[in-house]
Amino acid sequence: MEAAGRIRVGVELVLIHQSISRGIRISKLYSDIFRQTGFPNGRIGPGFADYVRSLSSVLHSHHLAEDELAFPAFRQSLPEAPYERLAAEHRLIQPLIEEARRGIERALVSPTLQEPLAVLDRALRELEGIWKPHIETEEVHFSAERIDGVMAPVEQADFMRRLGRHIQEHSGPDYLVVPFTLFNLPAEARAILSETMPPAVIQELVPGPWKEKWQPMSPFLLV
Repeated sequence: MEAAGRIRVGVELVLIHQSISRGIRISKLYSDIFRQTGFPNGRIGPGFADYVRSLSSVLHSHHLAEDELAFPAFRQSLPEAPYERLAAEHRLIQPLIEEARRGIERALVSPTLQEPLAVLDRALRELEGIWKPHIETEEVHFSAERIDGVMAPVEQADFMRRLGRHIQEHSGPDYLVVPFTLFNLPAEARAILSETMPPAVIQELVPGPWKEKWQPMSPFLLV
């Protein structure tokens, strides 16, 4: 799935952050609810697991793309950004992503949800504590205005295509992570982010053959 590159890099960064931030909040909210009440029916548990798995995959691939593509691309043109600190925070977040995933996988097979969802909740809370100041720093140093000042529109389009390919290679499955990313955004923001994706994905795959696969996540999405 190659990005179309029709919006600015700094705008896309903020939208991805917004989607992930909501994913963390909703995962925390429902992990606490389900820890107390259990899953209300046989479809909700797998849907919530897909939601948390998608969060884990999107967050991991986002940080990998920053470490391997974005940060090297901007080190010379935007040297004031705290690259080493941001990369170190990525390394702190990665084991929390893995812990969250272990928690939800254990919840699917555990006779009781209290212990595995407590693991998930703890990982998400620690993750969020790092995530919020982390993205605030990124959005200051890699704002749309700053990137516009060092990267021409044609360069941004090429960069976003490469970024899209990299993310696709390191995340998945597409039929979960694409709807997760889009439907954790309100409609206006979703329409903007959709411009970075091939029309066939937005117009055909997401509402068509992929829908049956991502539909169990819908109680947690903005659909």
